[in-house]
Amino acid sequence: MNLSNLQIGAVLVFIGILSGGCGIQPLPGGLKKEDYLNQGVAVRKQVKGSEPKLGLALAGGGTKAADFSIGVLQGLTEAGIMEEVDAVSTVSGGGYAALWYFSRLLNPEENNEGVVAPLTSSDYASQFFRDCIPLKYIETYLDTDTHKEGVSRHNYDSNLPWSGPCPAPETNYDRDQNGVFSQDPVRYQNHLRGYQDVFAWNWRRPFGYKETTLDQLRVGVEYAGTVLLTLGSIAVNFVPNVIFDWEFPLSTSRLQYQQGILRAYGATPSDCAQRNDYCVGGFRLQGDENWVRTSLTFDKLREEYEKGTIPLWIINATAGENRDFFSALAHPGQKPFQMTSFELSPYGSGSGLFGYSRAVIGDRMPWQAVTISAAFLDAQQKVYPPWVNIMLNPSTLNWGVSLSNLQVHWFQRAIHKVIPGPFYLFHLRSGDSAEKYVNVRLSDGGQSENLGAYALIQRKLPDIILSDHSADRSGKMEDVCRLKRGLEREHGSATHLYVYFPALDRLNDFCDQKESEQGYDIFHWEHPILLGCITDNAKNDTCMNDEPAPGSHFQRLFLIKPAFPSVKSGNKLGVALKGIKDILAKTNDTCKNESNSKACAPSAVPACRALYDGQPYPYSGQLGQRKADSVGGWKYEDFVSCELLGFLMQNSSNGNGINGSDRCPYIPQNDTKWITANSSPFLFGAYRELGRYYARQLGWFFGHGSNASQKRARYREAVAYQDNNRLKPGTIAKEGGKAGTIGDCFK
Repeated sequence: MNLSNLQIGAVLVFIGILSGGCGIQPLPGGLKKEDYLNQGVAVRKQVKGSEPKLGLALAGGGTKAADFSIGVLQGLTEAGIMEEVDAVSTVSGGGYAALWYFSRLLNPEENNEGVVAPLTSSDYASQFFRDCIPLKYIETYLDTDTHKEGVSRHNYDSNLPWSGPCPAPETNYDRDQNGVFSQDPVRYQNHLRGYQDVFAWNWRRPFGYKETTLDQLRVGVEYAGTVLLTLGSIAVNFVPNVIFDWEFPLSTSRLQYQQGILRAYGATPSDCAQRNDYCVGGFRLQGDENWVRTSLTFDKLREEYEKGTIPLWIINATAGENRDFFSALAHPGQKPFQMTSFELSPYGSGSGLFGYSRAVIGDRMPWQAVTISAAFLDAQQKVYPPWVNIMLNPSTLNWGVSLSNLQVHWFQRAIHKVIPGPFYLFHLRSGDSAEKYVNVRLSDGGQSENLGAYALIQRKLPDIILSDHSADRSGKMEDVCRLKRGLEREHGSATHLYVYFPALDRLNDFCDQKESEQGYDIFHWEHPILLGCITDNAKNDTCMNDEPAPGSHFQRLFLIKPAFPSVKSGNKLGVALKGIKDILAKTNDTCKNESNSKACAPSAVPACRALYDGQPYPYSGQLGQRKADSVGGWKYEDFVSCELLGFLMQNSSNGNGINGSDRCPYIPQNDTKWITANSSPFLFGAYRELGRYYARQLGWFFGHGSNASQKRARYREAVAYQDNNRLKPGTIAKEGGKAGTIGDCFK
């Protein structure tokens, strides 16, 4: 008897269904959720004298998120706060920055012997953030007389995080008269600048200290090569991943993306002072990736965490989301993130759906976990319509990783491998329990909980700093709303948690999508840090009851967001950002028609004091007195970065830097995917400086010398002020545009 392929498929599916009686297998190294989350708490208490208290969440958002996150890490380091951080939770682009940060701290080639713990101290970690100002800003926009504080073009002061003007306009390094490098003090940040294009090709020596948007030929050649390789991989991909569901990682674009992340954020930068041939012409040769690939392990991270030298690093991915056309149609939208948010940490891995284990699934290294967490092109995506999922697998644009679900019997996994398409779509591919999946598919963590907050909330850290830097040009606070809705409908929990930000007027209406045509205007941002809370008391919407009864839940939130203030603000809190808003107002008209004229400089110099205000927080001394104001006791830092102002003056008043839909600058809310695909060293610097600026404002709450009772009192003072001075939502100019009046960005 001859059977058709259809009949064979039907028989196999039937056999697979019958074999379901094999049952679910024990999870190797399995732990109860509470036991998993409590790992490391006792040893941390023993080393630091208290249980973990402060967490930092670095959200997703590709290269934009990475650049802003590096600025946040720098600002927190300068303010002395990173020494207090107990856990860092990252998603996607936030993971790029954390990979760079932990790689620098732990690589023995960069870690001088005898360093006193913790490695996160400003005395040690600041060396990796040291940078110089791009020369083009100084020569074109800034009065160079303001730089005569004893730091010449070649005189770098290793004690300052800033070292004067960069020596060359396109390479950021220079030689002495004999052609020899005597020092290479800013190589870490210079490396990051030059390798911003994560999709650049190795054969092109991708380091380039200029805007790649101006080099269309290079970009066109590189992307043409990507397309050709992708087309070639489709044929190889067809049998194992289309005819059958073997889920082999055959995507060339995924490998290119992975390599670009590692090259930029994982490699040890070449030191031109050690070998002159590391820096040739306009290029800095690629750094060494070997240590990150082979030696930066989760075991190493655990060892150092338990010594008290670094925070716990938690990397968040997505697993168990509906990812084929049929299941997505049957169950549209996202599943509860309590099910799909999958974390990998030094203490194991797991999620609400697949359970928790002491083992890291698939024995993945931290750098691999970062690239998985950043795999935004994957069939688990929820940004585009379900029909897009049909195209991703055949086109090899599935960037996630499939690992065998060891909780499913081996016979079920074997059956699945011989079932041809489309029948395998109906066998162990979707569901609401672990036994419904033959594989654990890991991809972009932003498809579950993009802030990275959930891992810290579960661990009940009393204070959480949130860096919410994903794309949100219209000010809809969608990631905050996702967190808010998810906690209020906690999957499988009898206790609901509530997220409140008193400064955001009518946030509940936005999160319930009752205000679809409005948003909070990112160009009229009055509070540098949004204070909020997570509580089990639905009535505590002011966050003032921050000492709940034993057994109750309360966590303080400190949210940073890429935004600019208004100039004509009646809110006294706006004085914190006086430097930025005043300089933009003064230079907007001056530079609008003369973007290449030195007429811009006089308005910049008063606010930008030769970059020496960038000393560790709080600073004082002879290089410029800090101008601070006090509202409710909060001492704001009036620090303004010359690089950020230089970038804005060059780009905020001409067509190259203006968004056509609302006539406002692209920054601080550039499109995530386009920055990731095609960034520049100058865009990197602008986002880094903006993140650094906001993070330094947290010094009043968490900086040196503030005890626990002072922190609580300061929080209460500031959150009460924000409750009385709320951000009012406005009408969105256009779809995808900012909230507010068109052309009113700096008024």
